[in-house]
Amino acid sequence: MTNDNFIRKRLFELIDNSNISATKLSEELHLNKGYFADVRREKQSVPYDILSRVCDFYKITLSDFFDPDYSLKDTYREVNLLCQQIPEDQLKNIIIPILKQFAEKIR
Repeated sequence: MTNDNFIRKRLFELIDNSNISATKLSEELHLNKGYFADVRREKQSVPYDILSRVCDFYKITLSDFFDPDYSLKDTYREVNLLCQQIPEDQLKNIIIPILKQFAEKIR
């Protein structure tokens, strides 16, 4: 698989497994609304700066993006996306302590 094909595949794994459409992601990143449609149709490539912005949006590193063993589809990814919607103080003070308690109980 070429690097462009890998990037395209991983990019659409992120988009398809999130609660945001490719059009909305384009708007969030201040890109042309049809940008990701062109990427999907292989009419457009994804330069590093845009890929970096996509990773920042989804709160993953470029290393995560390029790691074929990093799951973009499983429940952990869903939890990560949901956590992005929670204010930072509530995440730190409420959600993380609850998750820690739960993790300790199942050990």
